[in-house]
Amino acid sequence: MIKSKVVEELIHFTQNEYPVTSAYFTLSSKVGNHKTSLVELKKMIRYKKNTTYFRQLNEVEKKSVLADFEKILNWFEEELDSSKYVSSICFCQSGTGFWKVRNLRIPLQNEIIIQPKPSIYQLSQLFSQYSRYAVVLVDKSKARIFEQSLGDFTEIYAVEDNAPETVKVGGYRGRQERRVERNIKKGVAEHYKEVANKIFALNKRRDFNWIVLGGRRESVGKFQGILHDYVASKIAGTVEIEPQAPLSEVFSKVQKAGLKARRKYETGLLETFNNKKTANQAVAGIDAVLPMLRDNWVDTLLLQENYRRKGVFCRHCQYIDLSTHAECPKHGGPLERTHNIIEHMLHNALLQGVDVQYLQQSLEQYGYLGAILRFPLTS
Repeated sequence: MIKSKVVEELIHFTQNEYPVTSAYFTLSSKVGNHKTSLVELKKMIRYKKNTTYFRQLNEVEKKSVLADFEKILNWFEEELDSSKYVSSICFCQSGTGFWKVRNLRIPLQNEIIIQPKPSIYQLSQLFSQYSRYAVVLVDKSKARIFEQSLGDFTEIYAVEDNAPETVKVGGYRGRQERRVERNIKKGVAEHYKEVANKIFALNKRRDFNWIVLGGRRESVGKFQGILHDYVASKIAGTVEIEPQAPLSEVFSKVQKAGLKARRKYETGLLETFNNKKTANQAVAGIDAVLPMLRDNWVDTLLLQENYRRKGVFCRHCQYIDLSTHAECPKHGGPLERTHNIIEHMLHNALLQGVDVQYLQQSLEQYGYLGAILRFPLTS
């Protein structure tokens, strides 16, 4: 599921007389290659100026797009902090003053897209490739919870020392040994319960795709045993690691677990899709999916990563199709050609509240995309 305030804002962008320029660009991390990267960006801009689409713009539209190019180039030349970030996504519409930037620490495929609305094709894939998931590090008295999103790990919860007093001081303070032991066990159990309640609440708000647990084997095993069933169902893997291990080591191991988790997650999606297809509640291939999307039948859209297809669209009513007829069948207006109809499918699907899922596993046998429907098709 693609959940992002940025994407939400972009799909609700109100189209107007000006095109939107979307730029995805990575600066070289090698010393001395900054200028080389900017030369590449300038080449991309020159190429766009020579495209048929740009030449067919009217003077007002061209003026806005040319100003977009200048603003985007200035961003990468002067404003992007390359000591912190390696790439940026820029959305610009100078005619209205619209400008939005997302800086990232992960590389992007360099491209510039000019169209009536912001291009979310590559951005939406990033949210799939770097699926949002949680990492819970836990031991008998400490815990940390991180969220992974777009390649970054952000700490969203921490407790440094949740041990009972008898554990903290290491002595019995005159109490009998059994009583002390019971107090210790009770304190540890309460600590695990507190952390379990926290990850339950966080998952309820953020709906992680999966969760990875880390720590000593004994601690992880006992903690996992008290998790709420819904949270437990999202545990995709565990990492055995010492509590005092540096975070770089933790995240390295977690990312490996994340790759396995993604494969497991995708396998589950395909299993659900096949079951629904058998029950006549799923369709495969773009020819079958497009009519279902137009009629708001789609619940979940499965897409092969990097799949593109030419088509046509209507900028006024959002009608999309593969055919090359010149007029929109809904209201008779002109249809425009696009090299990537999946871009327009994404906008329509997300506006309908469709759960969009990209898969790295091959979907060739399904025509590279499929849709689980809201209701079964009647025979």
